[in-house]
Amino acid sequence: MFYNVIKRTVQASIKNVNNYYLVRLSSGSSSGHNDEIKDALDIEANLFENSLLQHQPVNTREALRKHKPTFIKQRPASQKKSVTGSTTATPALPRTVPTPTVKRAPAPLIKDSELNLEFTRLTLQDPLMSTLLTEVRSRKRRDNNKQIIIEGRRLIEEALQCRLKMHSLFFSQRDQLALLRELVAQAQQEDNTKIYKVPQHDLKTWSSLVTPPGLMALFERPSSHGIQQQQLGSEPLPITVVCDNIREPNNLGSIIRTCAALPCSQVVVTHGCCDPWESKALRGGCGGQFRLPIRDDVTWEQLPLHIPPEVADDCHVFIAENNPKKPGNLAGNTVDYAELGQTGVHNILIIGGESHGVSEDAYKFMQLVGSRGKCVYIPLAAGIDSLNVVSALTLILFELRKKLTNKTY
Repeated sequence: MFYNVIKRTVQASIKNVNNYYLVRLSSGSSSGHNDEIKDALDIEANLFENSLLQHQPVNTREALRKHKPTFIKQRPASQKKSVTGSTTATPALPRTVPTPTVKRAPAPLIKDSELNLEFTRLTLQDPLMSTLLTEVRSRKRRDNNKQIIIEGRRLIEEALQCRLKMHSLFFSQRDQLALLRELVAQAQQEDNTKIYKVPQHDLKTWSSLVTPPGLMALFERPSSHGIQQQQLGSEPLPITVVCDNIREPNNLGSIIRTCAALPCSQVVVTHGCCDPWESKALRGGCGGQFRLPIRDDVTWEQLPLHIPPEVADDCHVFIAENNPKKPGNLAGNTVDYAELGQTGVHNILIIGGESHGVSEDAYKFMQLVGSRGKCVYIPLAAGIDSLNVVSALTLILFELRKKLTNKTY
């Protein structure tokens, strides 16, 4: 009797909520507001669908008999002994037949004439979204598939302007999609981009931000060859920045952003640094990864292979060092950043992390060029140990640019 009362109460609540949203839908609201109401109906249905299930008593002995663990070795039925010692035959347990999976009907394709876009509306917790995003959240799978995930309208717009190929776009707010309708329409026409309308709850589940921006996209990772072609318009300076022991994604992204602003020829991220293609590094880079060649996960043995061979004989190596008296520095080869002398046809600047600094491998690499290797430090006031790694890099890079271009800034 108590169950029937609960059942009638829940049914009445669902009926009242549905009537409320049906009235709102029929009142002539905008299409974007209608989508939000439909999302609310989906969430409401998922919340109450299990409340009408009646509890059924479970026969524990029968359940254990049907689900007996497979690791227990059973005696054959013909050899099973009874309590008196005589062999008795017992009937074999029935085999459980797996329940066939029910194929879901494909989600309908919606054509938005106002935005000139076609998108698919996914339901709450749709497995398609989980399948696509799981492949990108794992670094190993992301590297194998050469894909990256980008959140936010500004960063997605930057990627589209840099002609990155967009595979999929998820949105929960139609007004945010409307701000990118021209670029997204071009991507859908040229690259066959799939667009999905998803509930805000799902976007928040997969977002790495506290407040999801309402847009999330899967892009093809830019190739170094394609970026080098884009750089022909603005000739990069002969500078390679090598990141050593950079463990903070925001710092690595800001380093790449500074190098793209100069611009440098390339950035080499050595083995042991954080991933330059993960979400925090991409946000810190503000699109720098799309405009600058990135050599990722490079060992010190492989570093010479990323230097143009035609400039190997006149390549200078500089290490940004905050301690000019650190043991291991080359005697007489430590200079103030403002007193940099001769530069080479190509120049390598090695920058270390704030916690671990520059590794011993960096000093060994500098010794390979002999007198063309120098440690560069920035004079600081008493009591200040070091600058932020991005601030130090910015000062040294623009001083190098001054020497290379013979201009006064």
